[in-house]
Amino acid sequence: MTGFVLVGGLGTRLAALHPDRPKVLVEVAGRAFVDHVIDGLAAQGVDDVVLCAGHRADAVRAHVAAHDRAAAVRVVEEPLPLGTAGALAYARHAAGHADETFLAVNGDTWAEFDAPALLALHRALDADATLACYRVDDASARGTVERDDAGHLTAFREKADHGPAWVSGGVYALEPRALDGVPTDRASSLERDVFPALLARGRMLGAWASQGTFWDMGTPEGLARAERAFAGKGGGA
Repeated sequence: MTGFVLVGGLGTRLAALHPDRPKVLVEVAGRAFVDHVIDGLAAQGVDDVVLCAGHRADAVRAHVAAHDRAAAVRVVEEPLPLGTAGALAYARHAAGHADETFLAVNGDTWAEFDAPALLALHRALDADATLACYRVDDASARGTVERDDAGHLTAFREKADHGPAWVSGGVYALEPRALDGVPTDRASSLERDVFPALLARGRMLGAWASQGTFWDMGTPEGLARAERAFAGKGGGA
């Protein structure tokens, strides 16, 4: 299975701490964060990883070339900032990805998930896309999702809730048809553009409830949390 990792962000929130590298190459527990992500996908059965790169793609490409891995890793550089949806659509075409189910994950978050369970719900629902969702104590700074007991995603709420809520962790099981019509000449977002549009058209979206945790390492606070967590695992994924 192919897993696409979105690593094209500018990393502005970490620039003061690490001005010399893209955020996915910032070290966490002695290894570049992207290495933890790649190894985590490989442990879930992903044998083909495509890094959707943008800012400082040359550094990402050099890092990948310098390391042997359990999964094959390729780097696709977007020609201009395309957002999460545009970068994914562009990378699928550029990588020659077949017409089959695939995974996509954000490259600056760590989300604990069970790929077989996520894919089982995705296939049972015959969904266009299934999001891994996580329960948080305070959703005031995040967009939230609504789901029913059968795992159907029913609505998005963009940073409208306070207190406990379900949020997307940036882990997706996707069918190629979910990206039909996504432009590759301008920026678009999976969660602000593509997924709400699919819901509005009556398409099926899944929301798999993870019992794990996730965090964003793109902030100094999130980076410190990631360092503590991975150091406790001995630096492993």
